[in-house]
Amino acid sequence: MGGGGLTGRIRAQVVSRTGEQLWAMGLELATIVGTILAFMLLGRSLGVDGYSAYASLYAIISPLVTLSASGVVLAMLQHTVSRDEPLGETARSSVSIVLILGGLLTLGSTLAALLVIDHLSIVAIVSIITIELLTTPIVLVAATTVQAADSFTGAARIRLLLIMGRTVLLVGLFVTDSLTVANLGVAQLTWSFVLGAVALRRVGRRFGFAPLPGRIHARHIRTNLAFSAAISADSVGNDGDKVVLAANRYVTDTGLYAAAYRIVQLGMVPLGALANTTHVQFLRPSTEPRHYLKLALRYSVVALAYGVVFAIAVIVVAPLFPLLVGHEFEGSVEIVRWLSPIVLLRGLGLYSLNALLGLGRTGIRTGIVVANAAIGVVLFIVLIPGRGWEGAAIATLVTEAMQVLMTWSALVVLQARADRALDASEGDRHGTSAVP
Repeated sequence: MGGGGLTGRIRAQVVSRTGEQLWAMGLELATIVGTILAFMLLGRSLGVDGYSAYASLYAIISPLVTLSASGVVLAMLQHTVSRDEPLGETARSSVSIVLILGGLLTLGSTLAALLVIDHLSIVAIVSIITIELLTTPIVLVAATTVQAADSFTGAARIRLLLIMGRTVLLVGLFVTDSLTVANLGVAQLTWSFVLGAVALRRVGRRFGFAPLPGRIHARHIRTNLAFSAAISADSVGNDGDKVVLAANRYVTDTGLYAAAYRIVQLGMVPLGALANTTHVQFLRPSTEPRHYLKLALRYSVVALAYGVVFAIAVIVVAPLFPLLVGHEFEGSVEIVRWLSPIVLLRGLGLYSLNALLGLGRTGIRTGIVVANAAIGVVLFIVLIPGRGWEGAAIATLVTEAMQVLMTWSALVVLQARADRALDASEGDRHGTSAVP
Protein backbone atom coordinates (compact mmCIF):
# COMPACT_ATOMS: atom_id res chain seq x y z
CA MET A 1 0.00 0.00 0.00
CA GLY A 2 2.78 2.40 0.91
CA GLY A 3 4.59 1.74 -2.37
CA GLY A 4 1.39 2.31 -4.32
CA GLY A 5 0.78 5.59 -2.53
CA LEU A 6 4.31 6.73 -3.25
CA THR A 7 3.94 5.74 -6.90
CA GLY A 8 0.70 7.68 -7.09
CA ARG A 9 2.30 10.77 -5.62
CA ILE A 10 5.22 10.56 -8.04
CA ARG A 11 2.82 10.12 -10.95
CA ALA A 12 0.80 13.14 -9.79
CA GLN A 13 3.98 15.24 -9.55
CA VAL A 14 5.04 14.23 -13.07
CA VAL A 15 1.59 15.07 -14.43
CA SER A 16 1.66 18.42 -12.63
CA ARG A 17 5.10 19.32 -14.01
CA THR A 18 4.05 18.28 -17.51
CA GLY A 19 0.92 20.41 -17.26
CA GLU A 20 2.91 23.41 -16.11
CA GLN A 21 5.37 22.97 -18.98
CA LEU A 22 2.50 22.84 -21.46
CA TRP A 23 1.00 26.02 -20.00
CA ALA A 24 4.41 27.69 -20.16
CA MET A 25 4.76 26.71 -23.83
CA GLY A 26 1.25 27.99 -24.55
CA LEU A 27 1.98 31.28 -22.84
CA GLU A 28 5.22 31.72 -24.78
CA LEU A 29 3.50 30.84 -28.06
CA ALA A 30 0.71 33.34 -27.37
CA THR A 31 3.29 36.01 -26.59
CA ILE A 32 5.16 35.37 -29.85
CA VAL A 33 1.95 35.38 -31.92
CA GLY A 34 0.76 38.58 -30.25
CA THR A 35 4.12 40.26 -30.80
CA ILE A 36 4.26 39.31 -34.49
CA LEU A 37 0.66 40.40 -35.10
CA ALA A 38 1.25 43.72 -33.34
CA PHE A 39 4.37 44.29 -35.41
CA MET A 40 2.69 43.45 -38.72
CA LEU A 41 -0.65 45.18 -38.17
CA LEU A 42 0.72 48.33 -36.57
CA GLY A 43 3.36 48.63 -39.28
CA ARG A 44 0.72 48.47 -41.98
CA SER A 45 -1.72 50.81 -40.22
CA LEU A 46 0.67 53.44 -38.89
CA GLY A 47 3.32 53.65 -41.60
CA VAL A 48 6.95 54.46 -40.92
CA ASP A 49 6.43 57.75 -39.07
CA GLY A 50 3.58 56.42 -36.94
CA TYR A 51 5.46 53.25 -36.07
CA SER A 52 8.51 55.35 -35.26
CA ALA A 53 6.52 57.30 -32.66
CA TYR A 54 5.04 54.09 -31.22
CA ALA A 55 8.48 52.45 -30.95
CA SER A 56 9.97 55.59 -29.38
CA LEU A 57 7.26 55.56 -26.73
CA TYR A 58 8.10 51.97 -25.78
CA ALA A 59 11.79 52.84 -25.74
CA ILE A 60 11.01 55.34 -22.98
CA ILE A 61 8.76 52.92 -21.09
CA SER A 62 10.88 49.75 -21.22
CA PRO A 63 13.57 50.67 -18.65
CA LEU A 64 10.85 51.76 -16.20
CA VAL A 65 8.64 48.67 -16.44
CA THR A 66 11.05 46.70 -14.25
CA LEU A 67 10.38 48.94 -11.25
CA SER A 68 6.60 48.59 -11.31
CA ALA A 69 6.30 45.13 -12.90
CA SER A 70 9.29 42.76 -13.30
CA GLY A 71 11.07 43.77 -10.11
CA VAL A 72 7.86 43.71 -8.08
CA VAL A 73 6.83 40.19 -9.07
CA LEU A 74 10.37 38.79 -8.68
CA ALA A 75 10.50 40.34 -5.21
CA MET A 76 7.12 38.79 -4.40
CA LEU A 77 8.40 35.31 -5.24
CA GLN A 78 11.62 35.91 -3.31
CA HIS A 79 9.80 36.94 -0.14
CA THR A 80 6.90 34.47 -0.22
CA VAL A 81 8.63 31.36 -1.56
CA SER A 82 12.25 31.70 -0.42
CA ARG A 83 11.65 33.62 2.83
CA ASP A 84 8.19 32.24 3.66
CA GLU A 85 6.63 35.63 4.39
CA PRO A 86 2.81 35.96 4.64
CA LEU A 87 1.26 35.90 1.19
CA GLY A 88 -1.47 38.48 1.77
CA GLU A 89 0.87 40.95 3.44
CA THR A 90 3.38 40.68 0.59
CA ALA A 91 0.70 40.91 -2.11
CA ARG A 92 -0.87 44.04 -0.59
CA SER A 93 2.53 45.66 -0.14
CA SER A 94 3.25 44.88 -3.79
CA VAL A 95 -0.04 46.44 -4.91
CA SER A 96 0.90 49.64 -3.08
CA ILE A 97 4.37 49.65 -4.63
CA VAL A 98 2.84 49.28 -8.10
CA LEU A 99 0.35 52.09 -7.53
CA ILE A 100 2.86 54.55 -6.07
CA LEU A 101 5.89 53.76 -8.22
CA GLY A 102 3.74 53.17 -11.29
CA GLY A 103 1.92 56.46 -10.77
CA LEU A 104 5.12 58.46 -10.38
CA LEU A 105 6.75 56.73 -13.35
CA THR A 106 3.64 57.30 -15.46
CA LEU A 107 3.79 61.01 -14.76
CA GLY A 108 7.52 61.29 -15.45
CA SER A 109 7.51 59.18 -18.62
CA THR A 110 4.46 61.06 -19.95
CA LEU A 111 6.31 64.36 -19.61
CA ALA A 112 9.40 62.86 -21.28
CA ALA A 113 7.33 61.44 -24.14
CA LEU A 114 5.61 64.77 -24.77
CA LEU A 115 9.02 66.42 -25.08
CA VAL A 116 10.64 63.80 -27.33
CA ILE A 117 7.91 62.20 -29.45
CA ASP A 118 5.96 63.73 -32.29
CA HIS A 119 2.97 62.21 -34.15
CA LEU A 120 1.29 60.81 -31.01
CA SER A 121 -1.67 62.37 -29.21
CA ILE A 122 -1.68 62.80 -25.45
CA VAL A 123 -4.45 60.19 -25.24
CA ALA A 124 -2.23 57.66 -27.02
CA ILE A 125 0.76 58.46 -24.82
CA VAL A 126 -1.08 58.40 -21.49
CA SER A 127 -3.08 55.25 -22.26
CA ILE A 128 -0.09 53.17 -23.42
CA ILE A 129 2.08 54.30 -20.52
CA THR A 130 -0.67 53.60 -17.99
CA ILE A 131 -1.16 50.09 -19.40
CA GLU A 132 2.50 49.17 -19.05
CA LEU A 133 3.29 50.88 -15.73
CA LEU A 134 0.03 50.52 -13.78
CA THR A 135 -2.73 48.19 -14.96
CA THR A 136 -0.63 45.36 -16.40
CA PRO A 137 1.57 45.19 -13.25
CA ILE A 138 -1.60 44.78 -11.15
CA VAL A 139 -2.56 41.80 -13.31
CA LEU A 140 0.94 40.39 -12.82
CA VAL A 141 0.70 40.81 -9.04
CA ALA A 142 -2.51 38.76 -9.05
CA ALA A 143 -0.90 36.09 -11.24
CA THR A 144 2.26 35.95 -9.12
CA THR A 145 0.19 35.54 -5.96
CA VAL A 146 -1.35 32.41 -7.47
CA GLN A 147 2.07 31.16 -8.58
CA ALA A 148 3.56 31.65 -5.10
CA ALA A 149 0.68 29.97 -3.27
CA ASP A 150 -0.45 27.32 -5.72
CA SER A 151 1.12 26.69 -9.14
CA PHE A 152 2.45 28.23 -12.30
CA THR A 153 -0.60 26.92 -14.17
CA GLY A 154 -3.02 29.26 -12.40
CA ALA A 155 -0.70 32.21 -12.94
CA ALA A 156 -0.31 31.33 -16.62
CA ARG A 157 -4.09 31.37 -17.09
CA ILE A 158 -4.31 34.95 -15.85
CA ARG A 159 -1.38 36.08 -17.99
CA LEU A 160 -2.79 34.28 -21.01
CA LEU A 161 -6.11 36.09 -20.58
CA LEU A 162 -4.24 39.40 -20.62
CA ILE A 163 -2.30 38.55 -23.80
CA MET A 164 -5.27 37.07 -25.65
CA GLY A 165 -7.51 40.01 -24.80
CA ARG A 166 -4.93 42.50 -26.03
CA THR A 167 -4.40 40.52 -29.23
CA VAL A 168 -8.14 40.23 -29.96
CA LEU A 169 -8.55 43.99 -29.51
CA LEU A 170 -5.60 44.65 -31.82
CA VAL A 171 -6.98 42.41 -34.58
CA GLY A 172 -10.50 43.80 -34.13
CA LEU A 173 -9.34 47.37 -34.57
CA PHE A 174 -7.31 46.42 -37.63
CA VAL A 175 -10.19 44.54 -39.27
CA THR A 176 -12.54 47.49 -38.70
CA ASP A 177 -9.95 49.89 -40.15
CA SER A 178 -9.72 51.84 -36.89
CA LEU A 179 -6.28 50.81 -35.64
CA THR A 180 -4.52 53.87 -34.24
CA VAL A 181 -2.25 54.06 -31.21
CA ALA A 182 -4.89 56.06 -29.32
CA ASN A 183 -7.70 53.60 -30.07
CA LEU A 184 -5.47 50.65 -29.24
CA GLY A 185 -4.32 52.28 -26.03
CA VAL A 186 -7.83 53.08 -24.78
CA ALA A 187 -9.15 49.60 -25.66
CA GLN A 188 -6.26 47.72 -24.08
CA LEU A 189 -6.23 49.99 -21.04
CA THR A 190 -9.88 49.20 -20.40
CA TRP A 191 -9.25 45.47 -20.74
CA SER A 192 -6.18 45.39 -18.47
CA PHE A 193 -7.94 47.54 -15.84
CA VAL A 194 -11.00 45.27 -15.71
CA LEU A 195 -8.92 42.09 -15.71
CA GLY A 196 -6.60 43.42 -13.00
CA ALA A 197 -9.48 44.42 -10.72
CA VAL A 198 -11.36 41.13 -11.18
CA ALA A 199 -8.25 38.92 -10.90
CA LEU A 200 -6.99 40.66 -7.77
CA ARG A 201 -10.42 40.46 -6.14
CA ARG A 202 -10.77 36.74 -6.84
CA VAL A 203 -7.22 35.96 -5.79
CA GLY A 204 -7.68 37.87 -2.54
CA ARG A 205 -10.90 36.03 -1.78
CA ARG A 206 -9.30 32.67 -2.61
CA PHE A 207 -6.26 33.15 -0.38
CA GLY A 208 -7.94 35.10 2.39
CA PHE A 209 -6.73 38.68 2.18
CA ALA A 210 -8.32 42.00 1.26
CA PRO A 211 -7.44 42.83 -2.37
CA LEU A 212 -6.50 46.40 -1.46
CA PRO A 213 -3.28 48.38 -1.14
CA GLY A 214 -1.48 47.66 2.12
CA ARG A 215 1.49 48.80 4.13
CA ILE A 216 4.69 49.01 2.07
CA HIS A 217 7.61 47.14 3.63
CA ALA A 218 11.09 48.54 3.07
CA ARG A 219 12.52 45.06 2.46
CA HIS A 220 10.19 44.64 -0.52
CA ILE A 221 11.42 47.92 -1.98
CA ARG A 222 15.05 46.89 -1.49
CA THR A 223 14.56 43.52 -3.17
CA ASN A 224 12.66 45.17 -6.02
CA LEU A 225 15.50 47.62 -6.60
CA ALA A 226 18.08 44.83 -6.51
CA PHE A 227 16.27 42.88 -9.21
CA SER A 228 15.37 45.97 -11.23
CA ALA A 229 18.84 47.49 -11.51
CA ALA A 230 20.31 45.02 -14.00
CA ILE A 231 17.05 44.58 -15.95
CA SER A 232 16.55 48.33 -16.29
CA ALA A 233 20.15 48.87 -17.36
CA ASP A 234 19.76 46.17 -19.99
CA SER A 235 16.57 47.85 -21.23
CA VAL A 236 18.37 51.18 -21.49
CA GLY A 237 21.02 49.50 -23.61
CA ASN A 238 18.37 47.86 -25.79
CA ASP A 239 16.15 50.89 -26.32
CA GLY A 240 18.36 53.91 -25.79
CA ASP A 241 19.21 54.00 -29.48
CA LYS A 242 15.56 54.56 -30.44
CA VAL A 243 15.16 57.33 -27.88
CA VAL A 244 18.26 59.16 -29.12
CA LEU A 245 17.17 58.71 -32.75
CA ALA A 246 13.77 60.19 -31.91
CA ALA A 247 15.28 63.01 -29.86
CA ASN A 248 17.44 63.96 -32.87
CA ARG A 249 14.32 64.03 -35.06
CA TYR A 250 15.33 61.06 -37.21
CA VAL A 251 11.65 60.19 -37.56
CA THR A 252 11.90 57.87 -40.57
CA ASP A 253 15.14 56.31 -39.35
CA THR A 254 13.55 55.57 -35.98
CA GLY A 255 10.62 53.71 -37.55
CA LEU A 256 12.78 51.70 -39.94
CA TYR A 257 15.36 50.92 -37.25
CA ALA A 258 12.72 49.91 -34.69
CA ALA A 259 11.05 47.58 -37.18
CA ALA A 260 14.37 45.93 -38.07
CA TYR A 261 15.30 45.64 -34.40
CA ARG A 262 11.99 43.91 -33.67
CA ILE A 263 12.70 41.24 -36.27
CA VAL A 264 16.13 40.59 -34.77
CA GLN A 265 14.67 40.42 -31.25
CA LEU A 266 12.36 37.60 -32.31
CA GLY A 267 15.49 35.58 -32.98
CA MET A 268 16.25 35.67 -29.25
CA VAL A 269 13.12 33.68 -28.35
CA PRO A 270 14.71 30.19 -28.71
CA LEU A 271 17.80 31.29 -26.78
CA GLY A 272 15.60 32.77 -24.06
CA ALA A 273 13.68 29.50 -23.77
CA LEU A 274 16.96 27.55 -23.45
CA ALA A 275 18.24 30.00 -20.83
CA ASN A 276 15.04 29.58 -18.78
CA THR A 277 15.20 25.78 -18.82
CA THR A 278 18.90 25.69 -17.90
CA HIS A 279 18.88 28.53 -15.36
CA VAL A 280 18.58 26.25 -12.32
CA GLN A 281 21.73 24.35 -13.34
CA PHE A 282 23.74 27.53 -12.83
CA LEU A 283 22.28 28.08 -9.37
CA ARG A 284 23.10 24.64 -7.94
CA PRO A 285 26.18 24.62 -5.67
CA SER A 286 29.14 22.63 -7.00
CA THR A 287 32.67 21.79 -5.85
CA GLU A 288 33.78 20.60 -9.28
CA PRO A 289 36.67 22.67 -10.67
CA ARG A 290 35.68 25.04 -13.48
CA HIS A 291 32.07 23.92 -13.10
CA TYR A 292 30.30 27.18 -14.02
CA LEU A 293 32.81 27.98 -16.73
CA LYS A 294 32.18 24.57 -18.30
CA LEU A 295 28.41 25.06 -18.14
CA ALA A 296 28.67 28.47 -19.78
CA LEU A 297 30.93 27.10 -22.51
CA ARG A 298 28.61 24.15 -23.19
CA TYR A 299 25.54 26.28 -23.79
CA SER A 300 27.46 29.08 -25.49
CA VAL A 301 28.54 26.63 -28.19
CA VAL A 302 24.86 26.00 -28.91
CA ALA A 303 24.19 29.75 -28.91
CA LEU A 304 27.12 30.32 -31.24
CA ALA A 305 25.88 27.77 -33.78
CA TYR A 306 22.33 29.12 -33.62
CA GLY A 307 23.51 32.74 -33.88
CA VAL A 308 25.56 32.04 -36.99
CA VAL A 309 22.66 30.25 -38.69
CA PHE A 310 20.23 33.02 -37.71
CA ALA A 311 22.50 35.80 -39.00
CA ILE A 312 22.97 34.03 -42.34
CA ALA A 313 19.22 33.37 -42.64
CA VAL A 314 18.35 37.00 -41.88
CA ILE A 315 20.84 38.30 -44.44
CA VAL A 316 19.40 35.98 -47.10
CA VAL A 317 15.67 36.57 -46.46
CA ALA A 318 15.88 40.28 -45.54
CA PRO A 319 14.42 41.38 -48.93
CA LEU A 320 11.17 39.59 -48.00
CA PHE A 321 10.81 41.65 -44.83
CA PRO A 322 8.63 44.45 -46.37
CA LEU A 323 6.03 41.81 -47.28
CA LEU A 324 5.23 41.53 -43.58
CA VAL A 325 4.75 45.19 -42.76
CA GLY A 326 4.34 46.97 -46.09
CA HIS A 327 6.48 48.48 -48.81
CA GLU A 328 7.11 51.62 -46.74
CA PHE A 329 9.58 49.58 -44.70
CA GLU A 330 11.85 48.62 -47.60
CA GLY A 331 14.54 50.78 -46.03
CA SER A 332 14.70 48.33 -43.12
CA VAL A 333 16.24 45.60 -45.28
CA GLU A 334 19.77 46.97 -44.96
CA ILE A 335 19.27 47.76 -41.26
CA VAL A 336 18.19 44.17 -40.54
CA ARG A 337 21.40 42.93 -42.11
CA TRP A 338 23.49 45.31 -40.02
CA LEU A 339 21.76 44.17 -36.82
CA SER A 340 21.75 40.42 -37.58
CA PRO A 341 24.87 39.67 -35.41
CA ILE A 342 23.04 40.86 -32.27
CA VAL A 343 21.54 37.41 -31.61
CA LEU A 344 24.98 35.81 -31.91
CA LEU A 345 26.56 38.31 -29.52
CA ARG A 346 23.78 38.13 -26.96
CA GLY A 347 23.80 34.36 -27.07
CA LEU A 348 27.53 34.36 -26.29
CA GLY A 349 27.04 36.71 -23.33
CA LEU A 350 23.89 35.14 -21.92
CA TYR A 351 25.38 32.11 -20.20
CA SER A 352 28.46 33.85 -18.89
CA LEU A 353 26.07 36.18 -17.05
CA ASN A 354 24.21 33.18 -15.61
CA ALA A 355 27.50 31.58 -14.57
CA LEU A 356 28.35 34.71 -12.55
CA LEU A 357 25.13 34.14 -10.63
CA GLY A 358 26.23 30.57 -9.92
CA LEU A 359 29.50 31.88 -8.51
CA GLY A 360 27.52 34.19 -6.23
CA ARG A 361 28.78 37.33 -7.99
CA THR A 362 25.43 39.09 -8.44
CA GLY A 363 26.93 42.49 -7.64
CA ILE A 364 29.67 42.16 -10.25
CA ARG A 365 27.14 40.88 -12.78
CA THR A 366 24.91 43.90 -12.18
CA GLY A 367 27.88 46.24 -12.28
CA ILE A 368 28.96 44.93 -15.69
CA VAL A 369 25.47 45.33 -17.16
CA VAL A 370 25.04 48.84 -15.74
CA ALA A 371 28.51 49.97 -16.85
CA ASN A 372 28.00 48.59 -20.33
CA ALA A 373 24.61 50.27 -20.62
CA ALA A 374 26.19 53.60 -19.64
CA ILE A 375 28.87 53.16 -22.29
CA GLY A 376 26.16 52.36 -24.80
CA VAL A 377 24.25 55.54 -24.02
CA VAL A 378 27.41 57.60 -24.48
CA LEU A 379 28.03 55.93 -27.85
CA PHE A 380 24.42 56.60 -28.90
CA ILE A 381 24.76 60.28 -28.03
CA VAL A 382 28.09 60.57 -29.86
CA LEU A 383 27.38 58.53 -33.00
CA ILE A 384 23.68 58.98 -33.77
CA PRO A 385 23.47 62.76 -34.41
CA GLY A 386 25.85 62.58 -37.35
CA ARG A 387 25.12 59.11 -38.72
CA GLY A 388 21.46 58.31 -37.94
CA TRP A 389 20.58 54.63 -37.88
CA GLU A 390 24.10 53.61 -38.89
CA GLY A 391 25.43 55.26 -35.74
CA ALA A 392 22.78 53.44 -33.68
CA ALA A 393 23.71 50.09 -35.24
CA ILE A 394 27.44 50.60 -34.73
CA ALA A 395 26.95 51.64 -31.09
CA THR A 396 24.66 48.67 -30.44
CA LEU A 397 27.06 46.12 -31.93
CA VAL A 398 30.03 47.61 -30.08
CA THR A 399 28.25 47.51 -26.71
CA GLU A 400 27.01 43.94 -27.29
CA ALA A 401 30.58 42.84 -28.13
CA MET A 402 31.94 44.67 -25.08
CA GLN A 403 29.48 42.92 -22.78
CA VAL A 404 30.56 39.53 -24.13
CA LEU A 405 34.21 40.42 -23.50
CA MET A 406 33.54 41.84 -20.03
CA THR A 407 31.37 38.98 -18.78
CA TRP A 408 33.66 36.22 -20.05
CA SER A 409 36.74 37.95 -18.66
CA ALA A 410 35.05 38.27 -15.28
CA LEU A 411 33.89 34.64 -15.40
CA VAL A 412 37.37 33.26 -16.18
CA VAL A 413 39.00 35.32 -13.41
CA LEU A 414 36.31 34.64 -10.78
CA GLN A 415 36.06 30.93 -11.57
CA ALA A 416 39.83 30.59 -11.17
CA ARG A 417 39.64 32.49 -7.88
CA ALA A 418 36.80 30.26 -6.65
CA ASP A 419 38.76 27.13 -7.61
CA ARG A 420 41.85 28.35 -5.72
CA ALA A 421 39.73 29.08 -2.66
CA LEU A 422 38.20 25.61 -2.89
CA ASP A 423 41.65 24.01 -3.19
CA ALA A 424 42.88 25.97 -0.19
CA SER A 425 39.84 24.95 1.83
CA GLU A 426 40.38 21.30 0.91
CA GLY A 427 44.06 21.56 1.84
CA ASP A 428 43.24 23.12 5.22
CA ARG A 429 40.64 20.45 5.91
CA HIS A 430 43.00 17.58 5.10
CA GLY A 431 45.84 19.19 7.00
CA THR A 432 43.65 19.62 10.07
CA SER A 433 42.33 16.07 9.90
CA ALA A 434 45.88 14.70 9.65
CA VAL A 435 46.78 16.06 13.11
CA PRO A 436 46.64 13.20 15.68
